[in-house]
Amino acid sequence: MKSEMENNPAPLARTEELVVQELPDEVLVYDLRQHKAHCLNRTAAFVWNRCDGHSTPDEIAKLMENEWHSPVSVDAVWFTLNKLSKADLLQEKITLPQAKAGISRRSAMRRIGVGALMIPVVMTIVSPTAMAGASVPPACTSCVKKITSASQCPTECLTVCGQCFNNSGCGGGGGLVCQPCGACANGTGGTTTVS
Repeated sequence: MKSEMENNPAPLARTEELVVQELPDEVLVYDLRQHKAHCLNRTAAFVWNRCDGHSTPDEIAKLMENEWHSPVSVDAVWFTLNKLSKADLLQEKITLPQAKAGISRRSAMRRIGVGALMIPVVMTIVSPTAMAGASVPPACTSCVKKITSASQCPTECLTVCGQCFNNSGCGGGGGLVCQPCGACANGTGGTTTVS
């Protein structure tokens, strides 16, 4: 169980069981433990990368000011830390100070000032399980050989795109990608393989 940090913590970014891909204007983080993907925009990524266990929100705000040559409210950092904490991207959950506990996105934007810096964004999506991600019915994953009409296709494969081969074996002779079983059988006539 994670302990909670209070008042002016020195947050530490979580590093284990994460796959991180840095892009020019954002950072993509895949959480292997929870099977969630997070996209941090430039502001959120800046804060997350400064969560070293030593820097406080006030110090991170000063680092942002120095980096972007623009005034930065510490509220922007607290707002971002709250989002990072909810996304489980910090080693320990944070507890916002009483003065910042009710901070909403709208009030944060008013306090931060839209022109002061880019709005911090942490977007999260849940990855489907292997079973949920499988969009092809099991009957359509094997090769159907030597069919001459759509009536020979498994019913659930009539509209599922697969690879159509104009030969008598699976995988040989260059396939036409994304052809439903019925279209493959009716389109070529004679011997057809669908996988």
